Amino acid sequence: MMAPIQLLLACLPLALATVTVLDPSDYADLAADATDNTLEADYTTDNGGPQYLLYNITGPYYYSDEDGEIDHQTLTVDANDTSVLVVTEGSAVNVSYTDVIKEGYSTWLNQASFFGVNAAINVANASTAYIDHSNVTVHNGAANIYAYGTGTTVYVSNTDLYSSGPVSHGLYAAGNGTIYASNLRHYSGGERSSSFSGDSPGGYIYVTDAIAHTAGVGSAIFYTLGDSYGKDVVGKSENGPSLFSDGAQSSVFENVDFTAGLLAGTVMFSSSTRSSGASLSFSNSRLTTLGDDMAALWFGNLIASATLHATELNTTSGILVIANASQVTQSFDHFVGWEENSSIQPAQATVTVTESTLSGDIVAYNGSSISWSLAEYSSWTGTASTGRGTAYLAVALDKTSTWTLTQNVYLQNFTNADTTNGNIASQGYSIYYNASSSANAWIKSANTTLPGGGSLQSY
Repeated sequence: MMAPIQLLLACLPLALATVTVLDPSDYADLAADATDNTLEADYTTDNGGPQYLLYNITGPYYYSDEDGEIDHQTLTVDANDTSVLVVTEGSAVNVSYTDVIKEGYSTWLNQASFFGVNAAINVANASTAYIDHSNVTVHNGAANIYAYGTGTTVYVSNTDLYSSGPVSHGLYAAGNGTIYASNLRHYSGGERSSSFSGDSPGGYIYVTDAIAHTAGVGSAIFYTLGDSYGKDVVGKSENGPSLFSDGAQSSVFENVDFTAGLLAGTVMFSSSTRSSGASLSFSNSRLTTLGDDMAALWFGNLIASATLHATELNTTSGILVIANASQVTQSFDHFVGWEENSSIQPAQATVTVTESTLSGDIVAYNGSSISWSLAEYSSWTGTASTGRGTAYLAVALDKTSTWTLTQNVYLQNFTNADTTNGNIASQGYSIYYNASSSANAWIKSANTTLPGGGSLQSY
């Protein structure tokens, strides 16, 4: 069961209430699926297998270039590399008040990932599916609903998704396929089984009013390859981040409450050469990390931007942002560097904070850089530091925002729209800035006193 969420009651100042959020695991026999959830994804044998389609996508309920209606039925299959329902070649199928139950294994990881082989519902090749008031249950490792191909669109509403076994994503889109989902509840127990996932070539996932819960290692709430959009989503990843984003992808979250239990709150990286153009935004949201070494936002081998608007970052570690020359492994359970990817380069992260109150540190490693900007009545209590090797740190404030220092800080660039620095509470600590950086020309190489007894000094 997901942890209770504390909500502030507007009508009762300073009073807190707990709301228990339920997901499909609260009604499932988790003990019966325990062995299934110990299975591991095989990404080592032939590197996951061929990356071209080996099989005909098939299943007992098959629609090709035709329209169909399914309602108040139970659809099942127990076979390997086989779907229950296939909708392809321009078909349009409506599924209502129906139970879809899939058992059977996937032979090759890449076949399941790139083409949806073994998915319970596979919609492909410019087809459309409408799924409502239904339950989709999978075992042994299979996606619940898979959309593939340009022009393929799946609409899902008022539906429960449950899975056991590895690589059992809830909603899964690739090859420019698109999924729109609302009023959804998802649970996965296996490893690498994110709630809402894209894959290569990119897929597009739009989710509103949803509950998502993952238990397996490397199972995020969202896995972005393409575009991900989440609004009014409550999600908990017990053994993963709330987001994996691989490459120059876009992830937008509004009114979400995410809790992450492994790696970081969000993990943005590139699994090949360093990519540029990745973006992330949270607005009116809360992101919580549970581990002692977990940052809220993590960037590796990537040039990326993130925006936080009216958002809380709650970290056990006290770390808000990490940027590093690193990436996540294929097991999705730890970070690695040049020993696994010789083309890894330092991360460059630009984070803009508006109308938010944050406490914690930003840390850059191994030649990476973090540009941290506070605007629109934001406040920050914390420091910027170098974890290992050289790093480049920049902090910018507008006149409405404040910074409370917690230790001395060395910055490549420091910009403050309040040239008196009256919006800084130094607590006796100092800001050291690079006098040779053009961004610091406004300081005119001066050494001045900061409010609270610290100083602004060049180095």
